[in-house]
Amino acid sequence: MEGILGLAATGGYQWLGVGEEGLDRAVVAGLMLDAALGTGPRPPDLQTWAGQLKIRVQESLLNHLAGRISLDRFHALINALNRCFPFYLPLISTLLQPAVDSADSHRALTGRGDLLPSCSRAVRGDLLGPALRHIQGLLPRRPHSKLQADKLVDFLSRTCGRWFRLRDFQEHFSVERKTAWEYVQKLWSARILCHNRGRAAAVRYGLVDRFLIVQGEAIRGHAAAALYDLDPGLGPRVADLLIGSGGEPFWEEDWRRHLAPGPLQEILQRLTAPGSLLEVVSTAPGGSRLLRLRLSWLQSPGETS
Repeated sequence: MEGILGLAATGGYQWLGVGEEGLDRAVVAGLMLDAALGTGPRPPDLQTWAGQLKIRVQESLLNHLAGRISLDRFHALINALNRCFPFYLPLISTLLQPAVDSADSHRALTGRGDLLPSCSRAVRGDLLGPALRHIQGLLPRRPHSKLQADKLVDFLSRTCGRWFRLRDFQEHFSVERKTAWEYVQKLWSARILCHNRGRAAAVRYGLVDRFLIVQGEAIRGHAAAALYDLDPGLGPRVADLLIGSGGEPFWEEDWRRHLAPGPLQEILQRLTAPGSLLEVVSTAPGGSRLLRLRLSWLQSPGETS
């Protein structure tokens, strides 16, 4: 941290702009380092990790400073983050040990490569863990099995409440397809999992609502109805993004990695309409909006207890 802040005083950072406040750069550098250290080992996919890191810094700024500083100062910090991020990123990334690219840590979860470990906050692990331990005796028994309750909690938390395939489960635990099917069916029978009622290769599984921060089933229904005439496949994809957010704020440009630019503006226009799913938290000077699920789509304390 001191080394990075020391570099900020050298000529190497003159490109950031004459007259820019060093305090803003120090805040950005500190928050980036804090967020990087909090993510654990750096994933092999640097682009994914960079996107995850920037989201965490944006959320830190929002959580710690919104309402405590003026809107102009908040926008100045967001602008400083956007300018400094590409320069600080390689410096910070060299401080972290890359994660091992293994079946348990990299291939994991949907084959789409867009699930971030940090979005496990979308899942109520405090409820999921006890529930899985309670049914452990009902699950298939295998010698030296990897599918213990804590491993299942880790896998299901990393899905962030999104749909996953039987194949994802199979590859994550390196088990035969029949074994994976037996476990998933037991979890479904125990009402840990639900499924999308698809057939054959279209079948997907996900956590039931009581283990989610948000109302997953209702969000899926609303997204499907709101977007069906654009493309029937958009509803499930958008619902996965919203459920995976866990109700936390996100910038609309973050969705550009997941959705084609053409329909994106129409999607956001529909989802931010009165009575729909999203609300606008703030708007940056460049026009980008900070969005989040409306509170009415979150689980009430009684529903998650």
